[in-house]
Amino acid sequence: MAGASRDGALLEVRDLDFSYGRLQVLFGVSLHVAPGESVALLGTNGAGKSTLLRAVLGLGRATRGRVVFDGQDITGARTEELAGRGLVLVKGDRGIFPDMSVAENLELAGLVIRGQRAVARQRLDEALDTLPALRSRLSQVAGTMSGGEQQQLALARALILQPKLLCVDELSLGLSPVVVQELMQIVRSIHAKGVAVMLVEQSLNIAAELCERAVFMEKGEVRFEGSPRELLASDDIARAVFLGAR
Repeated sequence: MAGASRDGALLEVRDLDFSYGRLQVLFGVSLHVAPGESVALLGTNGAGKSTLLRAVLGLGRATRGRVVFDGQDITGARTEELAGRGLVLVKGDRGIFPDMSVAENLELAGLVIRGQRAVARQRLDEALDTLPALRSRLSQVAGTMSGGEQQQLALARALILQPKLLCVDELSLGLSPVVVQELMQIVRSIHAKGVAVMLVEQSLNIAAELCERAVFMEKGEVRFEGSPRELLASDDIARAVFLGAR
């Protein structure tokens, strides 16, 4: 079903509630992402960031509200269907198959492109052009790579799906600052090609470096929306992001 989006937004979340059983964790959350925009979704642990992402990506069913993507109401749609439409998730736990080789992981992502081997091969080559370090690892078992390399593989799998909006959940989780900087550069290069990015993060520093706009959540609600610089200037919210204050 079609649904008019806010000023041509690529993604629009409208008044979303979400509960785990009797425990409500999202309360009337609304946000939007424009085509080609980079948005950081910030907040401390338990703020509802990853839950919101789950609801948007079809990994959990909202109890109220709507999600509109590329002009279509996708509320409750399956994750696989959304990936085919260009709404793609890279999870904080890497989202790879650790017992398979790098090549097998990438080939599985290409199965979404049914009956189009040439197209799948072209997209694989393009993904490896963006992440060239993986070319020498194609025969390696994915689970034996470092955390940063596994995250690169997860990004490559996502690129094969040709996302219109790439959602990245906790890019920096458990990784060293040097590795995070490398991954940030890769995300920048993806965004520079016109792919919209929604980055779920706890680090305001990463958000400020990567994203044009920030949305700050606390206790299941949106408390702030604006540029990362404006967020830095808001002492109470910035303190919550940096120190986990409540």
